[in-house]
Amino acid sequence: MKRMARRSKKDAVEEWKLAAVSFLLLMCFTLLVYYRTFSSMKLYIDDKDPYSYVAIIPPMFLITLIFFYRTDLKVGRDSKKLLLSLPFFAVSAILLFEAGAFPNYALDMLSIPFFTAGAVLLFFSIYTIKRLLPPILYLFLLWTPLFQPLASTQQSLTNFTSDIVAIPITLSGLAIERYGNVFNSQTQGFMEVVPECVSLSSIIALFCFLLPFAYAAKGNAINKVVWLALWLIMTWVLDVLRILIVLLIWYNAGVSSALQAFHSLGWNMLFDFILIAALASITFFKLFGIDLRL
Repeated sequence: MKRMARRSKKDAVEEWKLAAVSFLLLMCFTLLVYYRTFSSMKLYIDDKDPYSYVAIIPPMFLITLIFFYRTDLKVGRDSKKLLLSLPFFAVSAILLFEAGAFPNYALDMLSIPFFTAGAVLLFFSIYTIKRLLPPILYLFLLWTPLFQPLASTQQSLTNFTSDIVAIPITLSGLAIERYGNVFNSQTQGFMEVVPECVSLSSIIALFCFLLPFAYAAKGNAINKVVWLALWLIMTWVLDVLRILIVLLIWYNAGVSSALQAFHSLGWNMLFDFILIAALASITFFKLFGIDLRL
C-alpha cells in the first residue's frame, strides 16, 4: 500500500512537471508567433483609446488557467490531437496572412484564439481543449471590432455624463455656466469634459477583468449578470463623482490644483478601489467557489 501511494504521488509530481513544461512551451510558442502583435499592444489602459482594454486580456487568460484550470492541464500522447490541431493552425495562419491587407479588422487579434486552441491540442490533450473551451472563447474579446459599436457611443456618453454632472452644479447655485460640455467661470476661466474624462476603455477593461471571475464563481447566472452590470454602472457613477469633484476643485482653487489633485491620480485610485470592491462583494451576490490559492 505504501509503495502504491509513493508511486501515485511520484506519478502526480511527474505529471505536474510535464504540464508545467508544456505550459511554458505553449507560452513561448505563442509569444514567438505573435511577438509583433503583442509588442504593438499598449501595456496600460489609455483613456484616449477605448481599444486599449486588450491589455487586460492576456494576463487574465493566464490567471484563469493558473487558478481555475490548472488541474485540467493534462498532457496526452494521442497522435489524433496533432491532426485536430492542424485546422486551428490553418485558420490562424490565414488570418495572420490577411491581417496586413485588412488593417482595420484586427485579423491578427482574431487569429489568437484559433492559434491558442491549436497550441493547447499540440502541447496538452483533447481532454484539456474541452475543459479550456471557456477561457479560449474569452480570447475572442481581443478582437476589437466586437466593441466598435460601443466605442462609437463615446461622444454620446460624454454628453450624457456632462448632463448629469451639471445637475448638482446647477442646484448648488455656483456661478458656473455651461455651454455644451464646457463649464465656464468668470474667475477661473473654463473647463471642458472631453471623451477622455469618461474612460470607456476602463469600463470595457473592468468587464474583461471581472468576466472570468463571474464565470468561475458558483451561483445563479442572474446573480452573476447583476454583479457584473452593477459594477460597470458603479464605475460610471464614480467617474461622474470624480468629474464633479474636479470641477469643484477647479472652481475654488484653479485648474492646476484640480488636475494635480484628482484628475490623473484620482481615477487610478478609484479604478483600483473598484477592482478590489468588486471582488470583495462577490459573496454578497451569493456567488462562491473562487479560490485564488495555488
